[in-house]
Amino acid sequence: MNAHHDNAPLYRHFAELLHRTIGLDAASLGHSAIERAVDQRAAAWYADGHADATLADYCQAAQNSPAILQALIEAVVVPETWFYRDADAFKALAKLARERLDERGTALPLRILSLPCSTGEEPYTIAMTLLDAGIEPTQLRIDAMDISERSLAVARRAVYGRNSFRGNAFPFRDAHFTRAEDGWRLAQRVVETVQFARANLMQLDASALGVYDFVFCRNVLIYFDREAQQTALHVLNSMLAGKGTLFVGPAETGLLMRYGMQSAKIPLAFAFHRGAPEDASLNTWHTAPLSNAAALAMTSARMPAFAPAQVFSAKPFAWLDPVAPATVDAVARDVPRHETTRSTPVGSRAPHARKASILESQTPDRLSSQIAAPTRTASDTLKTAHTLADAGRLEEAATALNTYLAHHAPHAEAFYPLGVLADANSEPAVARAHYRKALYLDPQHAEALAHLATLLELEGDRHGASLLKQRATRAQGAQRG
Repeated sequence: MNAHHDNAPLYRHFAELLHRTIGLDAASLGHSAIERAVDQRAAAWYADGHADATLADYCQAAQNSPAILQALIEAVVVPETWFYRDADAFKALAKLARERLDERGTALPLRILSLPCSTGEEPYTIAMTLLDAGIEPTQLRIDAMDISERSLAVARRAVYGRNSFRGNAFPFRDAHFTRAEDGWRLAQRVVETVQFARANLMQLDASALGVYDFVFCRNVLIYFDREAQQTALHVLNSMLAGKGTLFVGPAETGLLMRYGMQSAKIPLAFAFHRGAPEDASLNTWHTAPLSNAAALAMTSARMPAFAPAQVFSAKPFAWLDPVAPATVDAVARDVPRHETTRSTPVGSRAPHARKASILESQTPDRLSSQIAAPTRTASDTLKTAHTLADAGRLEEAATALNTYLAHHAPHAEAFYPLGVLADANSEPAVARAHYRKALYLDPQHAEALAHLATLLELEGDRHGASLLKQRATRAQGAQRG
């Protein structure tokens, strides 16, 4: 037998210790990842004067020494963040913050919490966003908390390398950073708006912190089991002001719907408010239809049915380079309106009695001829669909994506948003099919992996969800590299 098999009960004990301490669900991260972290820290402990010790001795030491346990936590917690990650959340924050100040005045500062804050990119993005929106530093109080002392040290230093900047356009870097010998240094004016502190979400004394207008707790709840999620959401709810807004990660929206919170209905911001007392109790879990992308649902109207499965007979396009998004008005100008012609959107099962929108007010033949014209490339069509979705024009986005798939080779960036839109339309089976198509074309599509994992978990397939979460983590790591 190998050593890992012999020590299996001890590894389970470490997993239980981490669950009790920080709420980590070993299955979400992967048992092998926890075993590697334990082996790494145990080896360091052996080398530090405990050469004759065993893994059982190290386990006992971790239970008795907060410092040894903290070192293990540091090995398990791997930061994965960058500036303006899921940028629509910050656009929404700027708008909501201005509305909040206009509503109550500036006598009291806005209170914003980032938890966990990792290495500081999120709270500093919050600060840059609000300062750029014209809000004065004196009108802000941004608290940033994390369990990792190592991450907090990086955050306080405020010097960042290339992994913290994703994409191609960095106007914020030119505005708020200066070149340093080992990266980019954030302006002191921004640094001074954020207060960092070490905190454990599972052991937080929320009553001592007061309430916050905005809380960012993104991409951490997916690593908790049901019990830990409920504990965390009770804490977050108790810290949220009456009209406050909670921002979560894209794969966590279904969880908040299940918990009884209400979508703020801001496209792609993944923002939530407290549920109405008569509609939901924050002390129980609900079994209403779930939607990973519930924050996208802008109206009560049903979206068009989605295109059927296609046979993949052509190679996918190369990955589309990100570009500055077009305005919605520009998109509208690009697609001529024909008031007298109307048809059912491509892929629809039945006609829909609703007001014609820009894209669906045209026959499929005419729309496809515009898409196929030399002035509109396949890449432009996908960008148009994404822009419409970002603006909350979901029916038009779905129509554009279905039309694209009817006339071009399959592409992951068409199937993935169709999955998100189906999620928002409470059609999990359709969403699952589209996510799987996206992954067939791009096995490393981190967002599709994360969304599909959440769907499987909510359907009771925890093993399948765990495998997909591990793949998503590896895919995000590859993107970071």
